[in-house]
Amino acid sequence: MTPRHYTVEQVSAHAWAAIAVPSGGGVGNAGIVGLDGGRSLVVDAGFMPAAGAELRDTARQLAGPVERLVITHGDFDHYGGAAAFADLPIVATELTRSAIEENGPGRIEELRSGFDKYVRELHEKGAPEWEQEQARVIGADLPSLELAVPGETFPGELDLGAVRLVDYGPNHTDSDTAAWFVPERVLFTGDLVGVESHLNLMRGDPQNWLRTLDRLDALEPQQVVPGHGPAAGPEAIATARLYIETLLRLAAEPGDHETPEEYREWTFAEGFQRNLASLREH
Repeated sequence: MTPRHYTVEQVSAHAWAAIAVPSGGGVGNAGIVGLDGGRSLVVDAGFMPAAGAELRDTARQLAGPVERLVITHGDFDHYGGAAAFADLPIVATELTRSAIEENGPGRIEELRSGFDKYVRELHEKGAPEWEQEQARVIGADLPSLELAVPGETFPGELDLGAVRLVDYGPNHTDSDTAAWFVPERVLFTGDLVGVESHLNLMRGDPQNWLRTLDRLDALEPQQVVPGHGPAAGPEAIATARLYIETLLRLAAEPGDHETPEEYREWTFAEGFQRNLASLREH
């Protein structure tokens, strides 16, 4: 299978970061861990089934057949491709499972019913080629899009041997899980961390998020695989903390505020101002 949805980077001896290609159907990043016994574990499944299928095939080639899929949180770009793993154990927190079960069918219907309008609007505004190509990729996969709800849930923490799952509670969403590959100190954060990509603070609990980042930092990871953006070192956690602190400070100050220069080139460019407006509303 020719990679179309992810660029795969080896971040340790038995771990890989699957970084979503802008023009592909992954949208959110994913991760692969090689387990003992020639098996593998995948963290998150991308936006579309073809992205999930590519992840599964890549994991098999790199580390062996996939044993389990982990979903870090209930955003579609992290679980939409889970149908490619439907015959395997899929694990998430109970709150994440409920969010997928409750919101997934409507999200699929929204994608299908609004897709033609979305494509027209891309053409009308002269969207960049990568964005129009992504729309073509998603459109081609829409007929096969099905919901796969996690069949395994856990409270608090789940020890999977070399990988430990921790539910950090309400941060970006009502329930955000990180996957910690203990032997090689690789941390898969889902959307708790983004690299050169605006975090989404319009839900969840930013104050708890700051506490969670302290807990992630205390693990002393050597590699961090974020929900969006390139793989990085532990400095990505400190950058995420500063981003949230900056938004909380500016939200508490009256008047308009421009996006700070250091964040202007990040992906999801409108994210900072949307976060600022949302924090002021709440």
